[in-house]
Amino acid sequence: MNRSIFTSFNKYLFIGAHPDDIEIWSGGIILRILHENKNAKVHCVVLTDGSAGYGTIEERYEEARNASKMLGVSSYEFMGFKDGSLHLNVNLPNVIANLIRKYKPEMLITHPIQDRHPDHAAVGFSTTKALFLAMVSPEFLEYEPHLCKNVIRFVSDPFQSPKSKLYIDISEVYEKKKEVILNFKSQLGVLVPYLQLNELYGRINNCTAAELFEPEVLSF
Repeated sequence: MNRSIFTSFNKYLFIGAHPDDIEIWSGGIILRILHENKNAKVHCVVLTDGSAGYGTIEERYEEARNASKMLGVSSYEFMGFKDGSLHLNVNLPNVIANLIRKYKPEMLITHPIQDRHPDHAAVGFSTTKALFLAMVSPEFLEYEPHLCKNVIRFVSDPFQSPKSKLYIDISEVYEKKKEVILNFKSQLGVLVPYLQLNELYGRINNCTAAELFEPEVLSF
């Protein structure tokens, strides 16, 4: 496996709206990062409690905790907002800006702005605002300012494929990713088709499996 520029940073922040969002859309790249770069610190934050999906809050949190151990990430934080409420949360850009300032990532991976799920779209839109807020000094934010220029977005809807595409080969870690996803027993009916999508992306790129992202170039 050739080391990618996307696995060469030392600090990463993954932000997902729900338990399992990070794992299904970017579990492979997390496994690649930690396989290829022993100095990397990967921090994951889940914003909602997952209560609008299948399973109880406790089940979803336990599945996510198990997944974090399987992935080997440095930290896995739950913010506990109500599932389905993020589009109503006017403070969400500040919340995400504080997370950026807290973890000081060199690369941020999160939801796109365009997504049919209101929570996903709210995270994507708020992140754009948060990236700017994180680098300035408003009195209502914590921690020291931080500028993160490297941002890639999940591609959660294959029918809204972005113009700018970044495929990441996850062939050598794909079996491990499948183990991580199969741990989310309450969500298998939803998640397994996305594994099939990884295999489709792999065929497109002449490999076993791949994840698709939208790279973002910031102009700050």
